[in-house]
Amino acid sequence: MTITLGLTWPLLAIVLERQGIPAWLNGLSASSQMLAILAVAPLGPRLIGSLGIVRVMALGIVGMVLALLLLPLFPNVWLWFPIRFMLGFAAELVFTGGDIWINQLASDKARGRLIGVYGTFLHAGFAVGPATIAFVGSDNWVALYLGVGVVACGLIPLSWFRGEPPQREGKLRARMLHFLRIAPTLMITALMFGLIDSTVLALLPVYGVQKGLDAEVAALLLTMFVLGSVVGQIPIGWLADHLDRRMLLAVCTFIAMLSIAALPAAIGDTTLTWLVMLLMGITVGSFYVIAMAMIGSRFKGADLISVNASFVFFWGLGDVIGPFITGAAIDTFGADGMPGVGVIVCALFLGLVLLRRGS
Repeated sequence: MTITLGLTWPLLAIVLERQGIPAWLNGLSASSQMLAILAVAPLGPRLIGSLGIVRVMALGIVGMVLALLLLPLFPNVWLWFPIRFMLGFAAELVFTGGDIWINQLASDKARGRLIGVYGTFLHAGFAVGPATIAFVGSDNWVALYLGVGVVACGLIPLSWFRGEPPQREGKLRARMLHFLRIAPTLMITALMFGLIDSTVLALLPVYGVQKGLDAEVAALLLTMFVLGSVVGQIPIGWLADHLDRRMLLAVCTFIAMLSIAALPAAIGDTTLTWLVMLLMGITVGSFYVIAMAMIGSRFKGADLISVNASFVFFWGLGDVIGPFITGAAIDTFGADGMPGVGVIVCALFLGLVLLRRGS
């Protein structure tokens, strides 16, 4: 699932930028891909209850392959809206199944570390896309076709698995407002992760090009951001098992805010920019692993599946909002409107984390 996001967000953003599409519409196009999450979140628990996790994930992989193959056939911003919605819907089926599966398997003592290992592979998928673009270029669809092959390979390990993960008793349904009320920090963490992560993946190439970088160099910056997310998962997961998770989340949010604020000043220095992007990736990626560890330790049984679906909903809502408002900020205030939005939302989130005593 993350391979499709890491590949299509920067590649399609570059294609649309070259077509002269304004940043707000470019961001809206990326948002349409994640709008599907809002549809999957309430349907996911029911689909898993009736079809099982393995079948739902296999169905999602097939859907991703078909949607990816349609993109180069219709290279038009308006036609991409339904195609990207289909791609997002299929990808989210895989993501939801994987999250629920791993949290069912994790023990309380090693939950953060196991989720960190899972998150490492999850975020590594994001890195494949930008690295592929930097290697084969963005002037053709070779990178996309390579991505199709990698995604299709996901069916192989699923075919090895016989049966289903243990079923949980209870009614499987998403209750977004209920979990927002009883676990607001967890739900807003999902919103924040989706907002910042999707904005960087979808619009960092646009930001880099507008700051005078080549498209391939901008893709490499994105690779550094994703690399930070990858290398940070296991250490952050270990810390989440040994430290107060709320304070750890607050510290990571503060460092993320500082790194985003430093981006405009660092962009002229390649090494410094790479370090900033690496630090940003580590801290933003920590939102996911810390929140998932908090979810698994607090909720059990059917509630675990339901709260995960709600977490995915708010993550998807952030994915939808982020590229759109940031694209509008770029059009209004220039390229540095992008880090400006990131600093503001991090500051607001940090205040929430520090003020809330419950999770």
